Amino acid sequence: MTKRTFQEIIQALIGVPEEQIQDVAEALFASTEQRPAVYWIYLAISGGIAYFGLVMNSTAVVIGAMLVSPLMTPLVQTGMAFAVGNPYLALRSLIRVFLSMVGVVVFAALTTMILPFEQITPEIAARTQPNVLDLLVALFCAVVASLTTARQAGDTISAAAGTAISIALVPPLCVMGFGLGILDGRIFLGSTLLFIANLSAIILVADLF
Repeated sequence: MTKRTFQEIIQALIGVPEEQIQDVAEALFASTEQRPAVYWIYLAISGGIAYFGLVMNSTAVVIGAMLVSPLMTPLVQTGMAFAVGNPYLALRSLIRVFLSMVGVVVFAALTTMILPFEQITPEIAARTQPNVLDLLVALFCAVVASLTTARQAGDTISAAAGTAISIALVPPLCVMGFGLGILDGRIFLGSTLLFIANLSAIILVADLF
């Protein structure tokens, strides 16, 4: 079975016509140039709500924060850039992902230093001991994000996919900042390992898809 034949089979299975592929690629490329202020505002809001949800030990608040997180687009952009060998798109998307990571970690660390939050809640502790199940969750999140992007799904489905991606990434970033804020290396390293594993899995699956 040739690569072209396999691609055609996958396109037919998920319902993506040939002419739509170019539209998806152009939309992802164009989104690196559009509305950067909106991206950072949504990221700050989601990071703030997620952080307070973690220190309050509220799963519902953490999930609610992810509804406004914009991380899905640059991650899928990164996977596509690697797949098609576009260094410009790869650089733009990776810079955005890196700055997003640094921004959330710094925010969480500064908030922990300023406010009296030092208790390690179960929500925080759960993100300091990564395991295979966490990696599987990230893999499935990446599949739904890639599928949603490829099929150009509606806003509701895209929001759900973005929420899934963000749950795998933003809370570990907040826990990294929390660990820095209370100077606890175990918490910082554990959440860093979880974040790197999830990030790598998501980009790899997006690349393959």
